[in-house]
Amino acid sequence: MSPSSDALMLLKPDILTGPYATCDRRLARDAVRGVRAAYDRAVPRYEVDTSAAGVGWGLRNVDRKVAARSWYTLELTDRHGTLARLGDLCDGPELAGDGQVGTGQVAVALTGALGFRVRSRQRRVCTHRDFLGLYAHNTHFTRLAGDLRGYLVGQPVEVLLLTGDQELSSLHVAKELLRRVIRYPTTHYDALENMLHVADPGAPDWVYFDRSPDD
Repeated sequence: MSPSSDALMLLKPDILTGPYATCDRRLARDAVRGVRAAYDRAVPRYEVDTSAAGVGWGLRNVDRKVAARSWYTLELTDRHGTLARLGDLCDGPELAGDGQVGTGQVAVALTGALGFRVRSRQRRVCTHRDFLGLYAHNTHFTRLAGDLRGYLVGQPVEVLLLTGDQELSSLHVAKELLRRVIRYPTTHYDALENMLHVADPGAPDWVYFDRSPDD
């Protein structure tokens, strides 16, 4: 059964609560610059000292995945328009100024700049069934099952079903750069607490959340 939405993004507990639920607005702008740099490879001037390293690490991972996965691409629908929207987000009022901004807000704003629209957004407590919907068919399931269960079950998540005529890979690129710049700019990111989940094309988790009831 195919999902009826065009993409699934899930905000995990560590992007919704705790120290990474908000981030410095300078880091948020640098994350957007990093996503844009994935597509034009310009080297922007970053505002935070760690951002260049985080973007560099993220871009190496992106290039590795492009080489390894047939569906993972740096092509864009309406490349010029997408790059312009990313620039507008970085320079616009939503991320302007000093202080903190919600990290989940940054993630959702990035999906909009890439050309996706939120069809539905639901905050829920992750159940054991939801956990299985995410990871029962994942290759990491048996190795990390206990830790993943403790990280997710009983904790808040937000499920976003998205629509839009854009390469699904763009959400994976955004996920990679957001993780790197905001949370793990100079180290490997933790296999569990990695802020965001984006479904691979046709993956069972996408179908599960697309079809699951609202309560």
